[in-house]
Amino acid sequence: MVRHFNEKNRRDLGIVWMAVGMIFLSSGFSGGAVFLILGFAWLASVIGEGLELFRAKPEPMRNILKNFTIVLLGLGIVLLSINAIS
Repeated sequence: MVRHFNEKNRRDLGIVWMAVGMIFLSSGFSGGAVFLILGFAWLASVIGEGLELFRAKPEPMRNILKNFTIVLLGLGIVLLSINAIS
């Protein structure tokens, strides 16, 4: 039961990140591509090989996904700030 909600939450968060990326790209901010990549990464964790890896090694995969998210969020914020200033 807990695993189902974790997979559903990761899928939903991936969809949200992709939507944010599309909104930023459609408004002219190039940082939106970073958010699209972030959405793809979250969605990849709930299908195919990503799902199998997450089920086999949940803690390391959770840490990798969390660190990847932090790095990409930082990059996205920097790119959005640069675009906003320009």
